[in-house]
Amino acid sequence: SAGKSIFSEEIETPQDYPTIKPTLDLNFAATKTLDPRFEYYRYGPASYIDENGKVVLVGEDVPRFDHDPDTGECKGLLVEGERTNLFPNGVRPGDKWTGAKANSVWTENTTETTAPDGTYTATKWAFTGVDPYLYHQGTLNAGVTYTMSVWVKAGTNMAGDVLQARMGSGPHSTFANSTIPADGSWKRLTYTKTIGGSNETNVNIGWEPQTNPSGNPASGDVIYIWGAQLESGDHASSLIPTTGTSVTRGADYAAIKGDEFTEWYNDLEGTVFTSHSLNSGVDDNANNYVLEIGDAGSTHVAFRLQDVNNSFNNKPSWGSIYSGSATARFTGTGTFTRGNKVKSIMSGKASDFAGTFNGETVQTDTSGSFFGPGTTGVMSIGRYGPSVGYELEGHIQRIMYWPKQLTDTQLVTLTS
Repeated sequence: SAGKSIFSEEIETPQDYPTIKPTLDLNFAATKTLDPRFEYYRYGPASYIDENGKVVLVGEDVPRFDHDPDTGECKGLLVEGERTNLFPNGVRPGDKWTGAKANSVWTENTTETTAPDGTYTATKWAFTGVDPYLYHQGTLNAGVTYTMSVWVKAGTNMAGDVLQARMGSGPHSTFANSTIPADGSWKRLTYTKTIGGSNETNVNIGWEPQTNPSGNPASGDVIYIWGAQLESGDHASSLIPTTGTSVTRGADYAAIKGDEFTEWYNDLEGTVFTSHSLNSGVDDNANNYVLEIGDAGSTHVAFRLQDVNNSFNNKPSWGSIYSGSATARFTGTGTFTRGNKVKSIMSGKASDFAGTFNGETVQTDTSGSFFGPGTTGVMSIGRYGPSVGYELEGHIQRIMYWPKQLTDTQLVTLTS
């Protein structure tokens, strides 16, 4: 009819959200709490970043809800594997270090600035010559990937200059990833290196301040340092404080089992959603487990979501549903970068399974079946159910579970 807009005949397709509510909804990023139904433990001291960018040190068995140090956004529940800080005096680096040291005066527990944890435990590093350096003496094993890290803050004349990381023989860190903030803030600098085919015995591992773009600082220049860490792994994990000896932080364990599990889980069909992000890069371990619903073994696994590290910036997530030897498996095709959120979802009932990641086209499979009542009784998050060694090395923002199989369009909507 006259005056009718051509756009009025266009009908937008509404996004297809589930009409049923999940029986389990764990929004870690929003609540910053671990549901009391979880069994959780972790041995050794640990840390996380709070919403103000402050490093918070905690003891054993305390779940951690980490934040982006720049934006304050909650990253979710932090799940890490076992790590050891090989620097014996990491909290207060300085005179106690056993490697080469020169042209410097170190003042521990300086009151000129607070450390990243809000205490007066930082070290003031004042240069007395044009070539200052600070090293710990240690051994680096052949073929092992190590990461060293430290928080640094500019003092006199060092804003925008460099604290170069050196781990035994070259190469050393570049200026691009070793720059001291120009705004007077603290920054954690990290450097990762894989040792060659021979052990490097009793070598220097530490830092050398330099001016940017080249040259040495002057006598009288100052920086502040705190929280040094040397660990085996392809990324810097959360700080493990050391004050005289190396210290190990255990793996995070979190699981729901028994009656706390069966009250929301359906043995015959269901859908599970996760949102996670990885800290790890190149095969820190080959499979980073996001979630596993099973019998605490590998015999009956109803849902398994992993993030498989095949290369630094290409991590195809995949989910699987096991039934004896039959496996329904779904592999993401996108490129997932370290730190970016990955939304994964799987749904299933007997011989009818589907899954997708980040709104990609839904994949389907007919192999496999659910196991019936009593064969699945544990949900492990951020880890492989039966044993340690396959922890997520990252953050879980959210987990949702519906006791029904959702539609393919709903799977795409929920992960888009």
